[in-house]
Amino acid sequence: MGFSQKILIRSEQITPRLRYVIRHIFENLLGVEPVIVRSDEVTDGTTLPIISYTYQPGKRGGMHIVPAGLLFQQGINPDLHPNIDYRDQIPVIFGSTTLDSLGFDIFSAIFYILSRYEEYISVHFDSHRRFLPDSSPFFAHKLYAIPVADEWVLLLKNKLSEHYPHLSFKKHTYTYLPTIDVDIPYAYRFKKLPYTVGGIAKSILRTDYYSLKKRIQALVSKKEDPYFTFDYLNSVTAQYSIHPIYFYLCSGQKPYDPIASYRKRAVIEAVKYNQQHSLAGLHNSYHTLDKPELITKELGQLQSMIEEPIFRSRFHFIRFQIPQSYQQLLQAGIREDYSMGFPSINGFRSGTSHPFYFYDLSREEETDLRIFPFQAMDATYIHYLKFTPDQAYDDLIQIREQVRRHNGTFIIIWHNNYFEPTPLGQHWRKVFEAMLA
Repeated sequence: MGFSQKILIRSEQITPRLRYVIRHIFENLLGVEPVIVRSDEVTDGTTLPIISYTYQPGKRGGMHIVPAGLLFQQGINPDLHPNIDYRDQIPVIFGSTTLDSLGFDIFSAIFYILSRYEEYISVHFDSHRRFLPDSSPFFAHKLYAIPVADEWVLLLKNKLSEHYPHLSFKKHTYTYLPTIDVDIPYAYRFKKLPYTVGGIAKSILRTDYYSLKKRIQALVSKKEDPYFTFDYLNSVTAQYSIHPIYFYLCSGQKPYDPIASYRKRAVIEAVKYNQQHSLAGLHNSYHTLDKPELITKELGQLQSMIEEPIFRSRFHFIRFQIPQSYQQLLQAGIREDYSMGFPSINGFRSGTSHPFYFYDLSREEETDLRIFPFQAMDATYIHYLKFTPDQAYDDLIQIREQVRRHNGTFIIIWHNNYFEPTPLGQHWRKVFEAMLA
């Protein structure tokens, strides 16, 4: 990657943690090449902009950030719970007691939230063994409601511009990426025989002839199946030249993996139907958290259907734990994950609207797994927040504006079955289309 400008980072120590966060901030976000040197090295002749990441200010001026110590440590401290302060009305962690350029250790702060340090030491999980956001001080201070790491980078960028007006930065473009989790490709079609016979029998016993008619129509033609909404999704995204990502649940067990009630052909037909209009990823089944060997098995199933390598994934039920789940993805050959978000609330789990690489605290190394955080999910509005489509629309607009402010990537999780041709499904279609505009 070529850079037209450089910046000198003077640091008390040079560690993998420091290199990781400096690379993310300066290379990935600001587009400036960082040159990291130890603070005791002689740099008198440099003409580069300088940030001194040191306990005492540098003799040549420039910006000064006092280290909190996190980036010079190894291992995980179970008692590390940084206080939340405010600088310029923005919440910060690792605040400085001395007078430096920002009033907090921005490098430690961004590392802490990107690495998901708090999830390594948390003892609070829900019934699915997922991290509970409301157990965190970040939740109480509404830090998950904003891309706080992006706000911190903006503070740094503005301060650098004050010190070095000639310094220019990379320009990012706001992007919207709709992603669709295909838990259930069909309502009726390709269901295993016992479920099909049982469903028909129930409709007859209840004299529910409308449901019986819909079921029979779906068995005859896939386009009559109410959950087969791919024609709609592909056509409306094509109008905006957007290629959505479909994440396919290929196998699993009941009750949490609904595809278990269907024949394999259900997934094959959906994958083949969407292949020309979209990108594909694996929707790891619920039990991959307990049986990681299933990831490789399910990945092989999807790759055999699509006949091309698959390197994207999202955990079903957003059921994963750090670091083991991400280690298992890397071992299986996955290089992009789209699970970084909360199932119960919408917002910014990792504090950013930009992709970033996973840093494995247990091994003290940056990995090749690129994380694409999502900010909202239709199922969150429906099952957790109990929002109507109109309420969800209002909330999504606010989240979108946060992402736009930082020219990030706005990622929403949708489900094909919520767009069925019913009055409620039509309302959700309007919300879906509004996000494309």
